[in-house]
Amino acid sequence: MKRIMTIFLLLCGLMLAAFAAGCGQDEGEGKTVALLFPNPSAGGPWQYIGDTCNKQMQEAGYKTNFQFCSSPENQVQQLREAIAENPACIVIAAQDTGNLGEALAEAKEAGIPVVAYDRVIMHTDAISYYASFENSSVGEFMARYVEEKLNLKGGAGPFNIEFLAGDPADTNAPQFYGGAYDYLKPYIDKGQLVVRSGQVSFQDVATPGWSGEKAQSRMEDILRRYYSGGEALNIVIASNDDLAAGVLKAQRSVGYSGPATLLTGQDASSEAVENIRTGRQAMTIYKDPAVLCTKIVRMVKAMVEGSQPAVNDVTNIRNDKITIPSYLCIPVIVDRENLDIVKN
Repeated sequence: MKRIMTIFLLLCGLMLAAFAAGCGQDEGEGKTVALLFPNPSAGGPWQYIGDTCNKQMQEAGYKTNFQFCSSPENQVQQLREAIAENPACIVIAAQDTGNLGEALAEAKEAGIPVVAYDRVIMHTDAISYYASFENSSVGEFMARYVEEKLNLKGGAGPFNIEFLAGDPADTNAPQFYGGAYDYLKPYIDKGQLVVRSGQVSFQDVATPGWSGEKAQSRMEDILRRYYSGGEALNIVIASNDDLAAGVLKAQRSVGYSGPATLLTGQDASSEAVENIRTGRQAMTIYKDPAVLCTKIVRMVKAMVEGSQPAVNDVTNIRNDKITIPSYLCIPVIVDRENLDIVKN
């Protein structure tokens, strides 16, 4: 009897120890999450975004397969290799939103949930959730900033304006541009804003690869053709900071000597922050990676635990196959008045 009691107490002790150890473990202990991000040099602050998400995921207790791709084809290869390792979840920000469908079908067949980060991936029904910022509001925020600073509501003008949109392969780019152009179109129609180049369709203003060099080349052409006689280029709606930097280089290159241009941007890059500080760029849109990555971690946690992640949009985010349950964060306008909020 004494021996039985000793064994019983020993077993109880082992159970308590195991319970205590389990209570001390992080929520994602033993689970692997694949984090696949675009080439950091391809536009946008992807290095900082990726590093932030990787850090937060590891702090939540997950192991990570964290990679940046070197090309769209390389990202497809990384995705297939990640699927073969059967992670608990895949989080992917597409380098090219149109070429991942076949590989993602393999993830769906394997029962691996997929979260699309920031860019809506096309030609697939294998996306479980989408997380981003409210992208049409990005362009609208730029437009509202112009409206306020130039007193368009009060009838001021006319002002000359040009547009630089993003990569046609990025599903966000038309949203950014549409949000800005649609908001400002009434002022264009009334003649308060004048697009001297006449280039207003997305196809005309899009910039492949979000390339600052391509933006510079196009803006040099516009300045030489439409602003070489002393005309003022009052406003440029540039959809991100790389494009804005291209505008500044173009102005220097052609010797533009008109009044300062109200220049917008997005991403709050280090260069843009300095340009805002010194007055060369008016504003940027800040989409804090820490905020979005926190939502991603919570999505992953819910799926790993077998529950439904919190979303705030179940109707508006679509690719050509499905409507994707989504969580959309609100971006922030940054100018000289609030530069201190930017972390990068």
